[in-house]
Amino acid sequence: MDNQNSTAPSTDGSRALGLVHPVDLAVTAIILAGVAYLFYETTQFDEVSPLFAQNIQPAMYPQLLLWIIAGLACFLPFEHLLLAKKGKNIDKDRAESVHPLTKITITFLVVVVLASPYLGMLLTMITICLVMPRLWGYKNLVTILLFAGIFPVVVSLVFSKVLSVYFDSGIFGITL
Repeated sequence: MDNQNSTAPSTDGSRALGLVHPVDLAVTAIILAGVAYLFYETTQFDEVSPLFAQNIQPAMYPQLLLWIIAGLACFLPFEHLLLAKKGKNIDKDRAESVHPLTKITITFLVVVVLASPYLGMLLTMITICLVMPRLWGYKNLVTILLFAGIFPVVVSLVFSKVLSVYFDSGIFGITL
């Protein structure tokens, strides 16, 4: 059966014979589109008074990170060339489908991020610390409860008391 029209990555290396790998080119385009959108969002940040800015505006650090991400993403379509020199096939591992746990984790995190304005930072962190270890198969409930009770509180205290960074308390008004 001829499988040339399949969109699934092949394991025979035929997809990576050219200068640019088509799958990685598509991934790079998606990453660059995301970077462009986020870069635009950083231009919407409020300017800080020069008295408080200390030569660094709020958008400078995220924009620097976005430039680094974009630069690294531009190398993705050419990665197969480096691996081919080492005798490796970039498409070999891509033949396996994504594990269902990965899809469940992504769905859970998207739901939690969407709920975070309502839950607030502390309850969002506690929810993630309670659910993620169980989702990934960790069975020791006492350790999970200790982790979910201590870690979010410590992070919240460090941000609010030490760094004076305050997060939304959500509809329940829970803050430290």
